[in-house]
Amino acid sequence: MKILIALGTVLSLVAHSVQADPLADAQAAARDARLADDPAWADLLQYEPYPITGHLRSLADDTGFFNAPDGARNPAAELNATLARLFEPARPQAPDEHPQCRFPARHHWLRQRLALSPAQLPEQPCPRLEKWAAEINPAGVTLVFPSAYVNSPASMFGHTLLRIDTPGQTEATRLLAYTINYAAKADATDGFTFALKGLTGLYPGALSSSPYYAKVREYSDMESRDVWEYRLNLTPAETRQLLRHAWEIGATRFDYWFFDENCSYMILRLLDVARPGLRVAKQFYWTAIPVDTVKGVVAMPDLVTEISFRPSTGTELAHRAKRLDPASLDAAVAVADGRRTPQSLGTDTQAIEQLEFADRLVSFRGHAGKLDQDDALARLKAIQITRSQLPTIDTGVVPVPPRPENGHASGRFGLAAGGLDGANALFLDLRPAYHDLRDPETGYARGAQIRFLELGASQREGQGWRLDRFLPVDIVSVAPRLSWTQPLSWKVRFGWERVLGARHATGPMIAGGPGAAWEWKGLLGYVFLENQLLGHGDLQKHWAIGSGPLAGLLWDVGAGKRLQLEAGRQWFNDRRLDRSAARAHLRTRLSPRDNLVAGYEWMHIELPDTDRQERRLTVGWQHYF
Repeated sequence: MKILIALGTVLSLVAHSVQADPLADAQAAARDARLADDPAWADLLQYEPYPITGHLRSLADDTGFFNAPDGARNPAAELNATLARLFEPARPQAPDEHPQCRFPARHHWLRQRLALSPAQLPEQPCPRLEKWAAEINPAGVTLVFPSAYVNSPASMFGHTLLRIDTPGQTEATRLLAYTINYAAKADATDGFTFALKGLTGLYPGALSSSPYYAKVREYSDMESRDVWEYRLNLTPAETRQLLRHAWEIGATRFDYWFFDENCSYMILRLLDVARPGLRVAKQFYWTAIPVDTVKGVVAMPDLVTEISFRPSTGTELAHRAKRLDPASLDAAVAVADGRRTPQSLGTDTQAIEQLEFADRLVSFRGHAGKLDQDDALARLKAIQITRSQLPTIDTGVVPVPPRPENGHASGRFGLAAGGLDGANALFLDLRPAYHDLRDPETGYARGAQIRFLELGASQREGQGWRLDRFLPVDIVSVAPRLSWTQPLSWKVRFGWERVLGARHATGPMIAGGPGAAWEWKGLLGYVFLENQLLGHGDLQKHWAIGSGPLAGLLWDVGAGKRLQLEAGRQWFNDRRLDRSAARAHLRTRLSPRDNLVAGYEWMHIELPDTDRQERRLTVGWQHYF
């Protein structure tokens, strides 16, 4: 009898031990609930379907991001392996190395979905994570959009980042909040190299955290970029989950792709993890242009609660300059230049505005590296001493420009009819991104053209379709020169064009050069020294290099209408080639997504066997998408 009782006790203990395996229970519960198929799990692992097959694969390019050997493509295996790792024993000697600390967002989500108690899955201490989160003190999230800055290769399309707001945050303290920023670890300073590597995924992406005031100084003071802030209605709990996921991907390599897996797309995926079911990133399957992602966030019902504008130093200077007459402005600039003393301006209201303009101009030049720091400090001290002895005045508020989300969509398709080289013709244009000088300016930087992967094709009567141009990069910066700032205008483009006219095949080319621009009563004029390197089989050496002037004018002739006039000539080292061109284009806005366009182009081409003029006349329609 005693033997039977003892045997029964042993069997009971064995059965109890089997039933009390919390890991096995959790894995079984996850399978029963089909958590591996939950979209929230896909967001946590950065899964996206392949474009053609639809099979899932993770955007993470780092094996350390996964716990299963095939975790990058197998959600169920990764979930099972992640649970196994989260149940690993404590690591008293290295607590931050525990999987719960490496994957806090997955840990939090699985604990909630499986209702795991501390008795089943003991909470492990994570000192580094806890310290970081305590310093940030999260309570809410603001999406920040610094506007486009064409003179920086990494900022040509604008940028988005997140500011993590703190409890009780005020207008005065928000600069002390921390940001979550994702960007390419770029080593290029020129647009060509950056575009080439960015288009081919050769840069790694990196997530970072820094104080908001440092970002404002970088964007607003040093790069003169206006900053837009979109307060989101994420709860403190959702904000903490966002931070947990930011911690997970912060140590993970992602290949940075200029058009899709970029700064804005990763920011949207953070929002999707913070609020399961939001799925805002799903709007951007092929491309994620920053300004388009802002439009997507604003369009989400009740997601944005408040929108604020922070003018850049350059915008504020332009506002203050307009308040001064030309003579007063010149005197204020002379003070900033050190050619005139602050006291010489006088003590009236006009003098106060001049002093404040000079103060900000010196600071602007110092931040931009255009003025030696010692000289800047000495001039600021003299200006501020004089200013401190005068009363406070109201200098007005910088006007708020149209919001970025009110601008046209970045993709554009065009269809036109007309004539080419004496024959009737049809014309097709496709531009995936993003803006040119003739587009409506609302929401975009004035004088900035950024076109990527533009295609143009034509069909002349009796012939098939032919490629006219393919331009991976076409960038123009038309920056007007003012009395207080003389920015350099510039342009660069490369690709394939019909460089010798419609009767010749396309050939490779690289073009660009410096320039200058001026603005007067809404007229924007510019001139460039355009340098070109052409390649073509009909040239003597199959290539030619040339240079010459290009002049142009932008004129808003009425509401929704813009006229562009250009003329240029280039002389080449191959003296057999001589080329001149002139063109006129009129764009009339029909609706937020549609334009009516008309154009006329004239070209004179001289080669040993060719001396002719070619004309192209078009009337057509453009649609933004």
